[in-house]
Amino acid sequence: MNRLEVIQLLINHTKAKNYLEIGVFDGRTFLEVKAKRKHAVDPSMKISNRYKFHSIRYDFKNLMNKYFHQTSDAYFESQQKKLEQNKIDVAFIDGLHTYTQTLMDVKNVLIHLNTKGIIVMHDCSPPTKASGWPANSLENAITLNIPDFKNEWCGDSWKAIHHLIEWNKKFNALDIFVLNCDYGLGIVKPKNNFSVSMLDSLKPDSIYETLSYEFLNSNRSGVINLKEENYIREYLNKNP
Repeated sequence: MNRLEVIQLLINHTKAKNYLEIGVFDGRTFLEVKAKRKHAVDPSMKISNRYKFHSIRYDFKNLMNKYFHQTSDAYFESQQKKLEQNKIDVAFIDGLHTYTQTLMDVKNVLIHLNTKGIIVMHDCSPPTKASGWPANSLENAITLNIPDFKNEWCGDSWKAIHHLIEWNKKFNALDIFVLNCDYGLGIVKPKNNFSVSMLDSLKPDSIYETLSYEFLNSNRSGVINLKEENYIREYLNKNP
């Protein structure tokens, strides 16, 4: 399965109306997703007007899309009141592939997530050390002369998933796992006992930021709770 298939499966399963995508780039995922209301957030968005027009012919609901050419932090600050009225049902996080920003994006989405909402995170299981090299962006990674680098970059978003798993041991308020497909698709879903107040203790920590790729690669099933891709259907069947 790829990201689009998983996202659409979750939207259809939960009958989601409000979809948020952080890190949109050229819109290849965002414009193909079918949902009633969609928000695209990316300060460096590169969606052509021609593609937008084509997407409206593909799905008329794309006419209602809203595009925010700003950082995710700025989006959550500026849209706070509107998000309180229309909470997020499904979110796809594919923005800055850094531990700190990914963690903060998840936290901000959880604050505004519907009770039955689900988060999907991209690039949570980098296949090689080079692809999982910490950097501020793909462009930055290219300049670092990383050994065996092949322009395939996931960053260290996996550390955010691991941090969430460790943090959740105190509360057992989230379901968290990573599907072994499309560079690792992280799934985060609140349980019935989840409370936004729990998130006060969720903050970036150097303990996680300094973790090595070898730590991940030695035990992916334990570090990021890696599951085979078909597990998502099994999970949804158990969580209607």
